[in-house]
Amino acid sequence: MEKMSPAVERLVRLMLLLPSDPRKPLWNSAADDCGDLPTVMSIHGWVGSTAKMWPEGAPRTLAEMVLIAFGDPSETTLRLLSQALGASAPGAEAGTGIGAAWAARVRETAIDVLAEADPLEEVLERAKADWAL
Repeated sequence: MEKMSPAVERLVRLMLLLPSDPRKPLWNSAADDCGDLPTVMSIHGWVGSTAKMWPEGAPRTLAEMVLIAFGDPSETTLRLLSQALGASAPGAEAGTGIGAAWAARVRETAIDVLAEADPLEEVLERAKADWAL
């Protein structure tokens, strides 16, 4: 089994903070936001695959799905995220702040995963070919 990079581990940990049941309103709202129900409904399986680091492309696939699902969350999705993440904090579930912070962090982490997805040799080769380095 391949070892998780710190960015992949953070992405999995962030996703595990959300409800795993795809029938929860949060997931319906995310699907409405991005217009891609199949991607949003597939995230659950890809979180598990990424946690097991199988198949090889699981972290990249999960990162891409996260960017689709949470790329531009609505106020409803942010409120549902806040409820899911701040359920134990009195009054926190009423706003969107916690959800907005989580969404920003998960997008940043997903981008980190994508940036680290390719082996260094491939990155250097592309840099030479495409960026004239």
